[in-house]
Amino acid sequence: MLDAMDTSTPVTRGELREEIAQLETRLDQKLENLESRLETRLDQKLENLETRLDQKLENLETRLDQKLDRKLDQKLVHVATKADLDLWGGALLERLLTELARHTRASQEAMLTQISVIDEKYADLPARVTRLEATVLAPNRR
Repeated sequence: MLDAMDTSTPVTRGELREEIAQLETRLDQKLENLESRLETRLDQKLENLETRLDQKLENLETRLDQKLDRKLDQKLVHVATKADLDLWGGALLERLLTELARHTRASQEAMLTQISVIDEKYADLPARVTRLEATVLAPNRR
């Protein structure tokens, strides 16, 4: 290798080429080393960014889930539960049965009124039949 201080000694082309080749080798090694270190640092930075991004996404997802849960709860406040529907259905059934009983009683009363009209119309029938039988079936009066 040539010394920077030794400028008076002549250098052959071969020595110069050898020196340049050594410099190129050292430069290549330094570049490879630098490239390796840069890749390592970039990988670390990327992993760090990935981790931070994952954390932020998880936080965002959690917050979004909480907001959705609150919104859903607000919407479901106005929706009847099964117990509410059972209670409402029971009340409706009771009301329908009460109405049905009222209509049945009214129908029965109307029918009794119609039957009583027929009964009144023929109330004197047994007496009339008795008289008719007495007249028609009576022993001959001669």
